[in-house]
Amino acid sequence: MVSSLENTYRGPVCSESPHGELLNRFRRVLPLALRPRVRKVGVIGGGIMGSQIADIMAFNGLKVVVVDVSETILSKCLSRIEGYLDDLLKFHNKRADNEISRIRKEDRIELSAQQVKTVKRTLRPTFNHESRDRTLDLVEFSTRWDGLGDIDLVIEAATEDLDVKRSLFERMEKTCPSSAILASNTSTLPISEIARSTSAQDRVVGMHFFNPPVTLPLIEIISGKATAETVVTAMMRFSSSLRNHLGKMIPIQVKEVPGFIVNRILMAMLNEAYQLYEDSAASIEDIDSAMKLGARMPLGPFELSDLIGIDIIYQVNEALGSMLGKKSKYGPHPSIESKYREGKYGRKTGQGFYRYDIVRD
Repeated sequence: MVSSLENTYRGPVCSESPHGELLNRFRRVLPLALRPRVRKVGVIGGGIMGSQIADIMAFNGLKVVVVDVSETILSKCLSRIEGYLDDLLKFHNKRADNEISRIRKEDRIELSAQQVKTVKRTLRPTFNHESRDRTLDLVEFSTRWDGLGDIDLVIEAATEDLDVKRSLFERMEKTCPSSAILASNTSTLPISEIARSTSAQDRVVGMHFFNPPVTLPLIEIISGKATAETVVTAMMRFSSSLRNHLGKMIPIQVKEVPGFIVNRILMAMLNEAYQLYEDSAASIEDIDSAMKLGARMPLGPFELSDLIGIDIIYQVNEALGSMLGKKSKYGPHPSIESKYREGKYGRKTGQGFYRYDIVRD
């Protein structure tokens, strides 16, 4: 039924007819739902998030084109991806020995030679040097947009600035095929507002990964007011097929609300933690310990802030405060604002609420 409809409306339909515009839109977005899988992905922005998104796509066997404004940024992007893959290689090579050591130390069980052999066989590496090189070969880097002419999906991973994103989406629409899905990795900004810069608002969707996406499985899929249901369905299906370095990725569908789900809840919690410290309720270390030991959080709020990035938290809170009002619990907390102004962004700069000896740029 769907295929016959697609064949019926191969040519353009007069938009002045009663259903002309609807049929034109139907013909444009229908192939997205029918396409068996995405084969080539564009990533706009070679920063930390863009690097990891590119890594994930190539890790899943997809061709990737990373576009950014300078060779220096792209060189750093390549170095990051190499680092992520090297970490994964080390993890696979040491996984069996680490598990044997854990059993002996934590479970206090002395394994027989046969049991050791069984553990090593069960946890044998499934990612090797050939896998690493094959993954890297799938990624190309460019300061030009020419390589986006045959992509199926393009993901914008630029700074959380509405004007910047609108400008990028305007160019994405002009450069990418008319059948391509135009996705944004925005963590807060309204998809409908980003899409307004294009004439293809039905193809614009939010695809929000969480830092670090090479290990965190969640993807928020956000539809704008004009996003076609076929696009959302295609993105949910595609995202469900992805794996990161630790396992299967899990998408959830979210309505277009300020902050979506995770950041809407998370920023309120983090702001409360910052205020407790400002009120001298406890030290940073004790607040972190309290939430890890009492709420089973793997990282305390200040440790998590440094991992996410103070700059990202500042931008997200600024956007939420603007959308929800100054009287809300959102907006950059003074402690975040001061660190943001000082350029102390957390792990990425070597200092945030804590100090770090190793910085991966």
